[in-house]
Amino acid sequence: MLPIRFTGAVLVAALATLAQAKDLKVGDKAPDVQVEEWIQGETTVGEGKPYVVEFWATWCGPCKVAIPHMNELYKKYKGDGLKVIGVSDEKNAVGKVKDFVRQQGDRMSYAVAIDGGVKRDWFDAAGQKGIPCAFIVDDTNHIAFIGHPMDDQFESILGKVMDGRYNPKLEKQAAPKLDAANRAVRVKNWSDAYRHLDEVIALDPRVFLSTSLLKYRIIACEDGNPEAAKAWGAEMLKTYASDAGGLESIAEMTAADPEACLHDLELARAAADALLALEGSRDPDALATSALVAYHAGDSDRAAKDQQMAWMLVEPGRKDVFRRDLDLYLGNAGRKRAR
Repeated sequence: MLPIRFTGAVLVAALATLAQAKDLKVGDKAPDVQVEEWIQGETTVGEGKPYVVEFWATWCGPCKVAIPHMNELYKKYKGDGLKVIGVSDEKNAVGKVKDFVRQQGDRMSYAVAIDGGVKRDWFDAAGQKGIPCAFIVDDTNHIAFIGHPMDDQFESILGKVMDGRYNPKLEKQAAPKLDAANRAVRVKNWSDAYRHLDEVIALDPRVFLSTSLLKYRIIACEDGNPEAAKAWGAEMLKTYASDAGGLESIAEMTAADPEACLHDLELARAAADALLALEGSRDPDALATSALVAYHAGDSDRAAKDQQMAWMLVEPGRKDVFRRDLDLYLGNAGRKRAR
C-alpha cells in the first residue's frame, strides 16, 4: 500500500475539517459570527452584552411559529442590551428572505442575515440537525444554551443571563442539594428541605433567586405555614433590597401568582415600594410592578395612574405590552367609579 501524501493545501483543509468536527457545547467560548449579507439590522456582537443567534428558514413551519416568541423576548430585553441575529442559509433565495422579513414588519424586528460561515461554525459544529435552533451567549461571550427557542429552558436561561443570574458552575454544585430538597419535600420532611434550600441560596443569593422564591412557595403552599412564609418573605426583602429583579419577582409572585396560597399583598406592596425607591419613580418597570400590585389589591385608581406613567416612559418597542395592562386597569377603575 502506498503511503498517503498530503500537499500543503490539502493538509490545511484536513486540519480545518477536523477542527470543525469538534463539538461546540454549552460553556464554550462563542465563535465569530460570519454572515454573507445583512437583510436588516446589521449588528456586531461579542463580550460585554448577551446575544442570541437563531438558525431559521422561510420554508420552515416551526421557525414561523417561533418568530413571534423570539421577537417578544427581543423587545422585552433589548433595552438591557440584548441582540438577536436570525440566520438563514438560503443563499440562492435572498430575495425570498428579504420579502419574508419585509412582510413580517415589526413582528420580526431583530437583525436577520444570510449565512456566511456562521452555520458551519455554530450549528454544524454543535452537531445540530433541525431548525429552528437557537444559541444563547452570555455577557462573557460563552454559550449558555443550545436548542429549540420554544423550549421552556430557552426563556428561563435567557432570563437568567439577562439578569446576571446565570452561573453553570454554581448550578452544577447546587444540583445534588436541590435533588435532596425535592426528596425531602416529597416525604414532607420540611426541616431537611429548608436546610438543603438554604445551602443552595447561600452559594449566591442572586444566582439562586428562583430557589428563594421556591422556598417561599413550599412554606406557603406545601407546608401551609403562613407565619413562617411571612418571616421568609421579610428575609427575602432584606436579601434582595438592592436587587431590582429580585424585588420585582417577590412583588409579582405575592400579588399576582395564580396560586392564592402565595398571596401576601402587604409583602407585595413592600417589595414594590422598595423597587420604586431603588430604581426611581420614573422607571417604567418599577412603575408597572407597582401598578400590578395596586390592581390586585383593589386600588384600581393607583394601578391606572402608575401604569399610565409607565406607558408614557417606556421605550416605543414595549409600549404595546404596557398599553394592554393600562387598558385593563383603566377599564376596571372606570367600572368602579360607575357603581
